[in-house]
Order: sequence, then C-alpha cells, then structure tokens
Amino acid sequence: MPQITAYEDAKATRKERQVPTGTAWRTNFIDPDPQNAATPQAFLVEGTSGRVIKPHFHDYDQYQVIVSGDGLMGKHQLTVNAVHYSRAHTPYGPILFGEGMGFLTLRAVKDGGAQYLDDPENRAKLDAVNNRHPFQVTEAPQFKAVTSGAAIHDFSEIKDEQGLSSHSMSVAPNARAMAPDPSDSNGQYLIVVRGSLIYQGKEYKALTVAFVKPEEGRLELTAGAEGLDVLVLNFPRASAGARVAAAAPQVAKSAPGTRVWQCALCAFVYDEAQGMPDEGIAPGTPWEDVPETWYCPDCSASKSEFQMTLVS
Repeated sequence: MPQITAYEDAKATRKERQVPTGTAWRTNFIDPDPQNAATPQAFLVEGTSGRVIKPHFHDYDQYQVIVSGDGLMGKHQLTVNAVHYSRAHTPYGPILFGEGMGFLTLRAVKDGGAQYLDDPENRAKLDAVNNRHPFQVTEAPQFKAVTSGAAIHDFSEIKDEQGLSSHSMSVAPNARAMAPDPSDSNGQYLIVVRGSLIYQGKEYKALTVAFVKPEEGRLELTAGAEGLDVLVLNFPRASAGARVAAAAPQVAKSAPGTRVWQCALCAFVYDEAQGMPDEGIAPGTPWEDVPETWYCPDCSASKSEFQMTLVS
C-alpha cells in the first residue's frame, strides 16, 4: 500500500533550529523505519533568505524538488517545481536560499546525512569510493492544461538505463489516469504540486508526497475538482557500485581551445570550444586562460580539481 502524506498532516512535525547563516525548518513527510534503513525518507527543508548549505555529498541517490521561493544550487538558478537529482557520492552545492525557498528531499533509502567537502575525512572518504560514477542534473517539468483525460511529459535528462526516470503529469478535474510503472525502479515518489489527489476516499491537497514500492504497481490517480499536477520520480534499481559507466571516448584533443576538462568530484565538464558565455568565458577559451578564481558550477570545486579528459 502506498505511503501518502499531505502537508496538512505533516506540518505538526515541523521543527525550527538556528544555523550559522539563518533559521532552518524541517518537516517530515515520510519517516524511515528505525528497524530497517532500506526504507524511504522524505522531508521538507526551509530556510530564511541567505541561508547557505555548504557543498556536500550523500551515500545514497536522492531527488530534491523546489516547492516554494527560489535560490541557487551551485551557480544554477532554482525555481518552483524544478527537480534536482544527484547520484550517490556526487558532491553538489552550495545551496543558497532565496526569499521563502523550500525544497523536498526524497530518498528510497535512509541516508546518514550531509557529508561536507570542507571536512578532510569526508573528502578522503569520497576519494576512496571505488567505481564511483558521479552524476547530477536539474530539470524543470512541463505541465499541460487539460480539460479531459491526462497529459504526461517525460524529463529528457533525469533518466538512465537502470530505471531512473522522471515525469510530470496533469490530470483534468475529476478525471482518472494511471501513473508510470514503478516496477523497474527502486521505488517511486509522486509529488502533488497543484490541485488534489483522491485516494481511498480521502482528498490529499498540494503539497502531498506519496511513495510507491516497485512491487505495488501503477497508482491510479484520481484528480479532485481543481485537477491535478503531479511529479512522478523513479529511482534507479541498481546500486551506485553496480552501475555501468558510460563508454569512455577514445580520442583526446590536445590543441588549446578544443580540449575538454572534467571535475574529478562531480563530473561537470568544461568544453573549451563552448566556453561559458554566461560567466564571461568566451567560446574557444583555453583552460589556462580561465580565471583561477573560477569554480565548478555544480560542486564549487576549484580549477585544481579538473583534469583533461578524453573526447570523441
């Protein structure tokens, strides 16, 4: 049976704490079984404007969904309903909270917490992980206005061959539709971001979080009177260590202006041919001419963490 919790039911768990950069709140939607770490974990994180969460990584795959306000993930702008996925042992951040920002953290397996890169022990742990395949991406959903039936949009970047997939669905008022199949995943989250979901006679209004186990099959989505916009997020079935890395390109370009450099921590790629015009780095800029003050947009690593990589 799916686990479903609306904010109205979860808000009683909301706890406040003071952090060095402001005030933080946490609201638990789905608590893992204390006797079984291999159970889902979902909670809402909020913070005052200017709060910063330092660059870090986790031991397990996770989704984060922006549900209010705005902010920055590394150098990337965050907007409402944006979805960020990070594979286990992939550093990201810092997270800078804008006005009223809140985001859901969603895991299929309980995690021990953030491991900050400024701690030498955590950095040594990351370096010691065998067969690590860092990957992260942020993507915005597409919700379509529907007056009958339902419409679904498949994310183009948050996917892999091990069952990772992400979708956004719109269901017309009082209509029914089947969610994507979770059977090829390690569990599926559904996030009601607009309208409401009717399940077993109860109405769950936005914001609502549901978790479906792979063996529970496709969930029937019945929309309330205002319709329903829902994110459907499938975790990959394979563990991080079991994943197969993408085939390595065979040819290295060595001419300045055509080389590719990759962050050893999070796998972000700087392509000299493309540059980074948004940051004032023109196409064709050699790595040596990138300012020493520049840092990785995804995990804030310095230039010294980058290595020239093979390209096709």
